[in-house]
Amino acid sequence: MHSDIVCGLDIGSSSIRALAVRCTCLLSKDKKESDLIINEDILGFTQSPTKGFTKGVVSSLNLLSDVIEDTVSRLEAQTGRKIRKVVSNIAGVHIRTFKSRGSVHISDRPSEITDQDVHRVIESARLIAMSLDRELIHLVPVNFYIDDKIQISEPRGLFGSKLDVDLNLVTSLVSILQNLTKAINLAGYELEELIVSGAATALGIFEKKELYEGAIVIDVGKDMTEVTVFNEEKIRECFYFPFGSDDITQVLQDRLRIMFKEAEELRIKYGIVTKDNQGLFDNSQILISPLGNKSGPGHENAQSDRNRSGGSWVDSDVTSTGAPFINKKRATVISRREISNMLFPKVEEIMQDVYKKIEPFLRQRRKLPHIHVVGGISRMDGFVESVEAVFGVPVSMGRIRNAKGLSDYNFMTCLGLIRHGACNRLEKKAGHLSGSNNFIGRFLNRARSVFSEYF
Repeated sequence: MHSDIVCGLDIGSSSIRALAVRCTCLLSKDKKESDLIINEDILGFTQSPTKGFTKGVVSSLNLLSDVIEDTVSRLEAQTGRKIRKVVSNIAGVHIRTFKSRGSVHISDRPSEITDQDVHRVIESARLIAMSLDRELIHLVPVNFYIDDKIQISEPRGLFGSKLDVDLNLVTSLVSILQNLTKAINLAGYELEELIVSGAATALGIFEKKELYEGAIVIDVGKDMTEVTVFNEEKIRECFYFPFGSDDITQVLQDRLRIMFKEAEELRIKYGIVTKDNQGLFDNSQILISPLGNKSGPGHENAQSDRNRSGGSWVDSDVTSTGAPFINKKRATVISRREISNMLFPKVEEIMQDVYKKIEPFLRQRRKLPHIHVVGGISRMDGFVESVEAVFGVPVSMGRIRNAKGLSDYNFMTCLGLIRHGACNRLEKKAGHLSGSNNFIGRFLNRARSVFSEYF
C-alpha cells in the first residue's frame, strides 16, 4: 500500500480553486497490476476570486501569483500539510489540435514490434507537426497501422515490417504556457503536470465506459466556452469559443439598461432559458431599478405598483415589500418569462456555433456520445434543456463521480487534475517509463489498467 498527497490547482477566469487529496494505492488479492485500486481521501479545498488572468491568458503576473499563493496557503493551513507541487490546467483559444502521421521501417522481414519501434514512429509524427512557437501539451496516438493494412490500437508484441501512426497533438503557444508556469513558480510551488481543462473535467465527471464509448464535455465559463471530445478514452478534439456567461449577462445589461453587476445578480437569481415549457414560469414579478440606481434587482411581488402604473413602469422610492430606493427614479417590472425571452436567443446562438464543430463527430457514430454540460451557468433553469433542443440529442448536467466527501461541483476539474496526477505518480513509481509516458496516454491509454477505481 502506498499513499501520496496530490494537489489540484484549477486556474479559471472567475475563480482559482485548490483541492488536496490523499491517494492510496491498494493491490488486489491476486497482486496483479491490472487490479490496482486507488482510494481517495479528501483533505480540504479552497477557492479565491481570480485576478490577473483573463480568457486563458496571464494578464498580470504578480496579481495571479498572489492569488495562487493565497489559495494554496489557505489549503495548507486547512489540511496541515505542506504542498510543494501542484497539478494544474490550461485552456484558451490559443490551444490548437493538430493531426499528424508518422512512419518507420522495422525490418525487411516481419519482426516483433518493440517499445523502441513505437517510440520512434511517434517521434517521427511529432517532429513533422510541431512548430517553434508552440509547445506540446498532449500527444495522443489515435491508431497504429502495420504494413499499411492492419489498423490496431496497441502494436507492441505484434509482427510487421512497417509501422505507421496517426497522432492528435494538443498544443499551446509557448509564451502563454511559460507565463502560467512562472506565475505558479512565483507563488512558491512547482508545476508537476499541466493538462487541458477539458481532460481534467472529463476525469472528474465521466465513467470509464463513457469515455470509451464516446463523450463530449461542454464547459461554459465566464468568458470562454471549452468543448472536448473523447473516443476510446482518448482526446479527439479540443474546441474553444470566445464567449461565456458574461455574454449572456451582457444581454440583460443592454436590454434592461442596468449595471453589469446588477445584471449578473439578476441572471444568477432569476435567470431562465426556455423556448416552450410554460411550467417553468411563475407569476412573481421582479422590480428592476434603472441605470444608476443602486437598489438593484431582487424586489419581488410588486404587482400592485405595476397595476397602478399601467403595467410596466412605476415611480416610487419604496417597493411593495418596503425595500427603499437610493434615488427616486423610474423602475421597470419584468417577469421570468421576459428574462427567458431575452436570454434564449443568445444561448441558442452560442450553442449553434458549438454544434457546428461537434456535428461531424455525432454523425459518424452509430451510438450517440455522452454529452455533459458543466460550468456555473449550466445550473440555470432550462439551460441544459435548451442545449438539448439545439443539438437534437440527449444532454446531461455534469456531476462529480465517485468522490466521497466532495459534492461541490465547482471542484470537478480539480478532482480530475488530482486523478491524473495520482495515475502519473503511480506509473513513475512502478517504473513504467516507456515512450508512452510523454503524452496523455498516461491516463487515457493506461487508465483501464491502473485507474479502475476512478471510473
